[in-house]
Amino acid sequence: MLQEVYNTSITVIDDSFIVSLPAEMTDEIIKKIETMVTVKAYRYHLNGGILNFSMVTVMDTYTFHAFKRLTDIFYLMGIHTVWVGLRPGVVSGLMDLNVDVSSKIKMASNLETGLALIGITQL
Repeated sequence: MLQEVYNTSITVIDDSFIVSLPAEMTDEIIKKIETMVTVKAYRYHLNGGILNFSMVTVMDTYTFHAFKRLTDIFYLMGIHTVWVGLRPGVVSGLMDLNVDVSSKIKMASNLETGLALIGITQL
């Protein structure tokens, strides 16, 4: 099971989900997360999603673009997605790598704010 092996979990709340991402990710882990989350989102007709990066300490351009792609997939499925918990060091590293942040990825500093952005006000 992905959750046990890769320290990734998906929590479904109402018609939305929270994906807690592991601290370290390989290309293989990222692809398995993408497949697992996309299938679950389609199967359960989810409308909102949170990608929780609070455990992630390093993010390269591949990882950034992989999760941007996943966000684009969700957009095409009608799922409003918010990225939460990006640490200052990760953000600084992404700026040093000159990633394009002009995309329409919704961001929030914490889970509570992210949940409010997708319409969940109370757990």
